[in-house]
Amino acid sequence: MKHLLFISIFFAIVFQSCEKAVVNDGIPSYISIPDIEVVTDPTNEGSSSNKITDAWIYFDNDLQGVYPLPATFPLLLEGKQNISVKAGIKNNGIAATRVKYSFYDYFTEEITLTKDSTISLSPSVNYVENAKFHIIDFESGSEIFEETASSDTSFLANNAIIFEGQSGGVHLLSPHLTFEIATKEIDSLPRTGTPIYVELNYKSNTAFQIGVFANYPQSVITTSILAINPKNEWNKIYIDLTSTIINTQNANSHKVFISMRRDVNSTEMAELYIDNFKIVY
Repeated sequence: MKHLLFISIFFAIVFQSCEKAVVNDGIPSYISIPDIEVVTDPTNEGSSSNKITDAWIYFDNDLQGVYPLPATFPLLLEGKQNISVKAGIKNNGIAATRVKYSFYDYFTEEITLTKDSTISLSPSVNYVENAKFHIIDFESGSEIFEETASSDTSFLANNAIIFEGQSGGVHLLSPHLTFEIATKEIDSLPRTGTPIYVELNYKSNTAFQIGVFANYPQSVITTSILAINPKNEWNKIYIDLTSTIINTQNANSHKVFISMRRDVNSTEMAELYIDNFKIVY
């Protein structure tokens, strides 16, 4: 009797496997995603400029894969499917640290897949509803940067090299060596480990630094977070402040700074242009 039961179970498993093979005969369907667009409320969320590098693909909340954009990828699925797409970025601009960006919501849609055919998607995402912002975009009424005591150079709040509308910039020529600006004091950043990012468009011929001043009653702790390499064309970067704010959670307030130092051995003018600076949390 036990042998009969074992044989029955064995053939049931084989039969189910054969059924699956008939339903999924190894001929894939395809999805093509050229890019992911960001849609913003310009008044409250600033620019829609982005550098989304990856699409995180989910079906019924299960991760199917992560694909660099533009992407065309196969799926052993067909018929109606519920797809969700999460925008991915290079954390701190580093290719080896690709993450889902917490502040862009999911794109969701019901799609119909057909074997040996390609469906094209054009996902668009918004910022999540509870996102908060400090924005410096150099437009009328925008917050401003302040030069620090370490800076021997004036910051150009409006200059001829622009990205969107107005942009800020600096020119470092001999005898000037150092440029540094900072935001106003911010006391509202979360201290609980929830994500905090700086978004920034920039163009430069010299490396520069992004960091945080943590303001305590009797001292200021300076943390340099990232050295950003020169880019001859406008670029966008997402800078992760989360661990730095956790490590200085007892500070009264924080400032985010941008600094650059001219190479004393170079006769070339050091240039940096920035736009659409956002602290998002």
